[in-house]
Amino acid sequence: MPEALDVLPLNLLDAYACWELNRRCFASSETYDLATFRHLLDSPDSVSYKVFDGQRRMVGFLVGLVDREPTPARGRGHLLGSGHIIAVGVAPEARRQGHARRLLQAAEQGFRRRGMTMVHLEVHASNRAACQLYATAGYTVTQRLAHYYADGDDAFKMVKSLLEVTPAG
Repeated sequence: MPEALDVLPLNLLDAYACWELNRRCFASSETYDLATFRHLLDSPDSVSYKVFDGQRRMVGFLVGLVDREPTPARGRGHLLGSGHIIAVGVAPEARRQGHARRLLQAAEQGFRRRGMTMVHLEVHASNRAACQLYATAGYTVTQRLAHYYADGDDAFKMVKSLLEVTPAG
């Protein structure tokens, strides 16, 4: 089994490879189109990462954005202090090798560097493996979103504080 290389930032040039991997990871009703990946990765608010295997194939990605308050004009709103993990995908043949956990850690560090104090995501309530991953990574379910996904499945809204906790004493 090839070892994973470093987790690296995703950028606009990765949009096509990310879109292709996304189509392998998710049901067609749950995939983003290429234009959406281009938009997300081109955003100055993107906090997104990729991981390769030892043969330099992209086997995982995470797309996130810092949250801003909506504005009526075209300008960017004020930062809200939180990050949103929009999508995490790992190639079927590369799952259960720690790639998603490494992507999460990189994103959390990326959000911290941008001054975010909290991160949130939505996950299929029926995806036990993903729910377990997020729970063991410190995410807590705060809400169940009924019929959130196109297939009618519910989602769990999960959050994690990014504040460093220092022991008392």
